[in-house]
Amino acid sequence: MGTDTSPLSALDTLVLERREDGTFVVCGEPPPWFLRIGIAPPWRGTPLRIDHAVPFLEVFLPEAELAWSTEGSRSVRSDGWTQMTEDDEALHLEATALRVGPSRLLVITRNDALFHERRRVLQRARELRLVHEALSREVERKDVLVHCIVHDLSGPLNSLLGALSLLEEQPLPEKSGALAAVALKAALRQRELIREILDTFAAEGSALDACGGALAEVADLRGTVAQVVEALLPMACSRGVRLEGPPELDGGHPCCVVGEERRLARVLSNLVENALRFTPARASVRVLVHDEPAGARVTVEDEGPGVSDAIAPHLFQKFAHGRDPGAGSGLGLYGARIAVERWGGAIGYEARPEGGARFWLRLRRVGAAGEARGRGAPRGTQRE
Repeated sequence: MGTDTSPLSALDTLVLERREDGTFVVCGEPPPWFLRIGIAPPWRGTPLRIDHAVPFLEVFLPEAELAWSTEGSRSVRSDGWTQMTEDDEALHLEATALRVGPSRLLVITRNDALFHERRRVLQRARELRLVHEALSREVERKDVLVHCIVHDLSGPLNSLLGALSLLEEQPLPEKSGALAAVALKAALRQRELIREILDTFAAEGSALDACGGALAEVADLRGTVAQVVEALLPMACSRGVRLEGPPELDGGHPCCVVGEERRLARVLSNLVENALRFTPARASVRVLVHDEPAGARVTVEDEGPGVSDAIAPHLFQKFAHGRDPGAGSGLGLYGARIAVERWGGAIGYEARPEGGARFWLRLRRVGAAGEARGRGAPRGTQRE
């Protein structure tokens, strides 16, 4: 090429032209660093095997050949690499292969600024990883502390429940009996809160474990729904609410979905209990199962006041409360979301046009080959 490339030398840029025999010739005046990488002079007009002096190019040149052999192709750029000079100076280089008319050019540029920026980014990434690991250890310590506190609360509470249950069976004056009933109800609610806390921590831990790629177990959705409805019928009767479950499948065939049956039963129980709690007497709560092409959908519908527009977007967040701030801990729906999302499903809320609330969850159906641990028939129905 007849072009004067000496300005490129000042920019620490080396321009080489590829010859038909695979060697290269230097175009113009090479930059000072080129004189120190082990290539003996003369350079001007002398065919060079540049890949011998720069081993990195052995990896890049096949990609460059493809760009040179394609008419009108775009330039192709290498990754950055470090080349040591004869006097042990580190050169941070990048190569670009491009075709200009009939000429096939290899442009090698020294770019120390980019190298140092990349090193800064990597250092920052290492620092962030260390911060993440420290935060993870702190969260683990807090989890252990919470579990210890909850465990210490459970012992005395079980004693209180036993004593209050025995006291309720005794013939007491009307006022004392009413107070004992209030105390027993409060203690039961406290036990429920402890279970919600433990379920939430277990769900969060399971979600982290799922990052390793392990799939959940197989659950019989219809069987679990039937179990939950049967278990909550006494609560519905005590409140004067009709609790309606889905009709039986013909032949009793299970609906196998990705999920763990114990936790799925807990999620469904939470949704149904909330519906019963806010549904007035002589109204209904309906639990329905809908088949979908790749999964199944469960809906829990009630005829209560519904969820306010201000609360609805935050229902499934930690410590969010539903229709009544005193209704619960704000952990039940959060734990349900963590569990369902771990199984690759989804959970949500929508207002019913005719009034009331509709909570739904969607789970993936297990294929014939099985896509969960066990890979076969679902485990037997188990109660909490």
